[in-house]
This record gives sequence, C-alpha cells and structure tokens, in this order.
Amino acid sequence: MTTSELVPPKTAKPKTAAGKQTRQAQLHKLLTRKSGVTIAQLQKTFGWQPHTARAAISAQRKAGCAVTRTETDRGSVYRIVAGQGDR
Repeated sequence: MTTSELVPPKTAKPKTAAGKQTRQAQLHKLLTRKSGVTIAQLQKTFGWQPHTARAAISAQRKAGCAVTRTETDRGSVYRIVAGQGDR
C-alpha cells in the first residue's frame, strides 16, 4: 500500500465571493430606492445597452415585482412600488 492510496483525492471547491450580490439583486436594490433609477443610470452602473436595461426591468416584473414608470425631466424613472412584489 502506498501513501497515495491512503490520501483522499482533493476536490475543487467553487470560489464564491462572500456577500457578492447578483446583478438582479443589485437592480432590485436600485429599483427600491426612493428616487428610483433611470435607464441611463443602469447603463452607467452595469455597462448595459438600453434594451438590456429594459429587459432586466421586465424580468423583475415577471418575478412578481410591481414596477412603475414615471416621466420626469431627467427621463423615465423606474421604481418598485413599496409593499407590492417585494422579495
């Protein structure tokens, strides 16, 4: 019997950063702010194209969140309505 037979093989553990949020979780946090978020802010924050930002907001709606859109002087502002669809 050799020592290599006695030592169990090492398995690779997936490396995950503790506390790192997914983009969907970060988006949800931005949408729940009192000031909401604009498409331009999402583009800057995540490096997304406008159609990708709108699709991500749509995914939040499909997940059950009540997302509202309000027209302001800085463009459309998206918010998750408090108490409706919160995770």
